[in-house]
Amino acid sequence: MNLKPFLAAAALAFALPAQAELTGNAGDIANAETVNFDAFDGLISEGPEVVAPGVSFTGTPDSILGAFIADLGNNGLWGAGNSFAATGVIGTLHFTFSNGLTSGAGALLNSYNGGAMLITAYGDNNQIIESHIVSIDTLDDSLNAGGFFGITRADADIRAIAFTGMGLVADDLTFTTPVPEPETYAMLLAGLGLVGAMARRRK
Repeated sequence: MNLKPFLAAAALAFALPAQAELTGNAGDIANAETVNFDAFDGLISEGPEVVAPGVSFTGTPDSILGAFIADLGNNGLWGAGNSFAATGVIGTLHFTFSNGLTSGAGALLNSYNGGAMLITAYGDNNQIIESHIVSIDTLDDSLNAGGFFGITRADADIRAIAFTGMGLVADDLTFTTPVPEPETYAMLLAGLGLVGAMARRRK
């Protein structure tokens, strides 16, 4: 089991200055879009996999999309008709917003025996812009219990968000509708100009 990526990211979490806000309320994610994993059926994949328009997934080996059962030890069970994403023994679930930058993202999370979970927001060029360590304690007979954890930023500068932990499970990935980038606007304007030119030519 390779713990180096997790330990390195955890060390960075303590070193980085707090620039924004960790939230435990999905309602803090404004203009929210939500992704569940019902379209997948136990797909074991490192990705990349498109999980929704403009959202792609990559993960560590043994990551599962559309998982249907997870034993979280003292923190209960996940499953019973609910599909979710899960890591292997220890790993990372990484989601990239390819349509633009977002100002907030998070998910409903839990982990084996309530172990520490690392939430990391990345900007462009894959640089870490925010990182937090969280944990949650749920009853040992609970089902699909967990807590929402997310990161909100003053500006739309999040390109990706990742969740790392031991036996980590995640559902309802929630994020603010990404802001289209300048290139997207330029392409849109060029397209409109082309349509206008064609219309004039027909006249």
